[in-house]
Amino acid sequence: MKPLNNLPATGRLQSIDALRGVAALGVVLYHAVSRTPNSVPQNFLRWPAKSIQFLTSFGYIGVFLFFVISGFCIHLKWAKSRAAGQEKPIQFGSFWKRRIRRLYPPYLMAFALFMLMAALSTGINVTHFFVYDVVMHLLMLHNLDPQTCYSINGVFWTLAIEEQLYLAYFLLLFLRKRWGWGVTLLACATARVGWYFFSHAVWVATGVGVPVPEAAAVHWFTWALGAIAVEAAFGLVKLPRWCRNLWLGGASIILASAISELLPNTQKDTLPHTLGWLLMHPLWGFGFFVLVNRVVSAEHAWLTQLREPGAIGRLVAKSVGAAATVGVFSYSLYLTHELVIMESWSFTIRELPPMVNAFAIVVPATIAFAWLFFRFCEKPYMRNPSRKADETELRRVPAYQEDELTAVFPQTIPALADEA
Repeated sequence: MKPLNNLPATGRLQSIDALRGVAALGVVLYHAVSRTPNSVPQNFLRWPAKSIQFLTSFGYIGVFLFFVISGFCIHLKWAKSRAAGQEKPIQFGSFWKRRIRRLYPPYLMAFALFMLMAALSTGINVTHFFVYDVVMHLLMLHNLDPQTCYSINGVFWTLAIEEQLYLAYFLLLFLRKRWGWGVTLLACATARVGWYFFSHAVWVATGVGVPVPEAAAVHWFTWALGAIAVEAAFGLVKLPRWCRNLWLGGASIILASAISELLPNTQKDTLPHTLGWLLMHPLWGFGFFVLVNRVVSAEHAWLTQLREPGAIGRLVAKSVGAAATVGVFSYSLYLTHELVIMESWSFTIRELPPMVNAFAIVVPATIAFAWLFFRFCEKPYMRNPSRKADETELRRVPAYQEDELTAVFPQTIPALADEA
């Protein structure tokens, strides 16, 4: 795979935007279709509907694609400067100023919107726990307490993970520069295993639950794979060809999905259950790592070879373009989709099957509202490259890559990532 040198004049890798869009739509479909009660008709359409419901039930794994893309985007600035022989230290203060300015205002507005709708619908009882819950969400620490993790918006926990992974980035960068990726990945994997057993030990000793799937430590390995992917894209590391093998990546994703289906039927605190859980998320991460490597390599090949795709290629290009369009405002989609899904069911047509309503009304309404939210609540906080000195730089480097995935919807997804 040739390193990234000449990039699109738009300053964006459409392939990454497209993956963000696909991941975001997967999460939306998961909440709008697979979790819709009585959505399967009891007629000849039953089995096609069940098949759609089954496939959308895996939409949540888009979260792990977001984590990989997040690592890719956050590490891009360092990888780009290193590849150019002009490595510059990442300053903690300036890094967090950009992150907060770019991500926190839309998050606050989405949070306020949820609170407003809660006040208008069910009312708000201001108790000590409510104040604690709000403060935990404002500090993005709510994923550390099982009582607050899903309390206000069921998907905000991934945003907290993202913020904590940004903190861990400085440690990851130190390990990578000091000992290389082998030791770094081992440290990330050890953090996952260590957190798992730490949580178990706390539960046994005190009866207090420490969230495990919602903890940043258990997803650090997946996030680090994205950082490796961007270094490979810039030629800083050379990955074996199997790291771009879609058959291997697909098999990894399918295996992780199979494990997720079997785990609920496996007795807890047994070796098979422990091994299955420890391997499941990294397998998804590896599968999406392969996918990211492949699509970035494929897009780069199209650019360097300057060849027009055939009929099938044009169809693929149109599909990629549509997904990339969604990817641009995927962070807004992640922030708002759950609320819009809940509210939009009030406008569905009762005579139609729930699944038809989901695809015809709920999902389009969710996407439309997310675009409006992006236009008025997210885009104003993206960096505006008004200075001429920035223009050449943005043409050479994918602006989006310097953004992070914050949404990971469970994410988000995305954003024009033009702020770094």
